Amino acid sequence: MASTHAYVIFSAQYLPSMGGVENFTASLAKELASQGHRVTVVTSQVPNTSSREDTQGFEVVRLPAYQLLNGRLPITHRTAAYERIWDYLLELPCDRVLVNTRFYPHSLEGLRYAEAKGVPAVVLEHGSAPLTLGNPLADHAISAYEKIITRLGARYEPRYAGISLAACRWLAAEFHIRTQRVIPNAIAAAAFRAQASNRDFRSLASTGPQDFVAAFIGRFVAEKGVLTCLGVAECLPQVSFVFAGSGPLDDEVRERCSKLSNATYVGRLDKADVSALLFQADCWVSPTLSEGMPTSLLEAGAWGTLPVISPVGGVEDVLGPDGGPGELCSLEAGSVQAALERLAALSPEDRQARSDEFRHRVETAFTWADSARALDKAFE
Repeated sequence: MASTHAYVIFSAQYLPSMGGVENFTASLAKELASQGHRVTVVTSQVPNTSSREDTQGFEVVRLPAYQLLNGRLPITHRTAAYERIWDYLLELPCDRVLVNTRFYPHSLEGLRYAEAKGVPAVVLEHGSAPLTLGNPLADHAISAYEKIITRLGARYEPRYAGISLAACRWLAAEFHIRTQRVIPNAIAAAAFRAQASNRDFRSLASTGPQDFVAAFIGRFVAEKGVLTCLGVAECLPQVSFVFAGSGPLDDEVRERCSKLSNATYVGRLDKADVSALLFQADCWVSPTLSEGMPTSLLEAGAWGTLPVISPVGGVEDVLGPDGGPGELCSLEAGSVQAALERLAALSPEDRQARSDEFRHRVETAFTWADSARALDKAFE
């Protein structure tokens, strides 16, 4: 029988906050616990959450924190409560520390904890491009901050890993941190399919069974490509678009959809509705600026819903360098339009063959058991 370990996973953001890292942390912790490992997740406390709770076979501990930039930058608040929680953490059994992302002050807390316990730490990079707020002046300051906090973390001499091959290349190119360790994102594909709701998005979009439906699912921010997709919708009346998500551009997305006969705004969806939408769509479109390894790509793969996606982090890992069963595009509207037209022009037989290949890739190589094995290997 394989040996068991006591993992402490530091993640600055965690459920009930929604995001890729949050879901990754929860799913990996659940998998490790199911294998008999002891798991504790240490995160930042947000309003209306307890400082400690047991869930799905593992413990979640929350450190007091200020939530800056609308929760995007938690800063640890070292109160008396913090000291009590920290002392509790120091008493926990632990022989391995995983730190999700390198650029939060909370990440430094994780490295400090590993040093105090005298155990190895792995820092997992979830991105593959610079952090951005979409403002050149702010982005310049963020770049300087990112370099400083990365240097501070490197002083602890942790091991580094990437969520994808692109994340590993990004660490080497930008921070001279070289690693070939990949701990990939994953999905419980059968469970994701099983939770699909009964919501009928094709009827909502007034489409027939033979109409080609493209789904955008993500945050309504410029860097995710939502405005590009709206522009493509204006040029492709023969394709029906469904826009699911929320964010700063919510009002603009809603208004522009209302003026197009082939675009439907559905807002933010829960996982059951996301699963239903991907089941009913012919394609998932994501001309995004940057990703580590997007969960939505794996969710599309769980259904075999063909992707039109820019070559960001994770795409090479899942689809191969040439896009495999999907279609690669640039960030330009013309490239996205051409990729959609290629998919729409496929025969039903060719489209099904590609769909089956995509689904097989995800179901056989991107399970949480695969991720847990990769994590174990990173500590060897």
